[in-house]
Amino acid sequence: MKNRQKILNDFLEKIIRIEKELDELDSFAYDISPLYNGDTFPEQTKLFADKLENLLIAVTHETASEIGFLRNNIENLVKFIEFREKYQEFSDNELTEILETNLSPEQKRNLSKRFETVKNMIMRIDELKQNWNETFKNKDYSKIKKQLGI
Repeated sequence: MKNRQKILNDFLEKIIRIEKELDELDSFAYDISPLYNGDTFPEQTKLFADKLENLLIAVTHETASEIGFLRNNIENLVKFIEFREKYQEFSDNELTEILETNLSPEQKRNLSKRFETVKNMIMRIDELKQNWNETFKNKDYSKIKKQLGI
């Protein structure tokens, strides 16, 4: 498990370095802009304004933003997988019920059959809810799944 976390952290650190490098490239883009803006030939201003500037922005700012969004999705998906591993005794539907609604007496009875005591079940569910809310900042289970495309 720790090796898995280290490998993931190394990967994410490299992604963050790429984001920083792209941010640094952004300043170069501003240096390049005035070098090609002009009116030496009739279409130069239009090519600069419509094409070159857009390409410079795309390769720096937009790429860095997209990488940031993807990194965030990777981090959240890993947290989700780790959460599901930790609470594997609960199905996806049960987790939705536990985290988004109040369990009915019938659902509680069914769940309690898996635990030695009702107290153990309550403690496990309370731990699950607390862990979820700390990890995913009180967001609904189904909303996180939708954000992750699962």
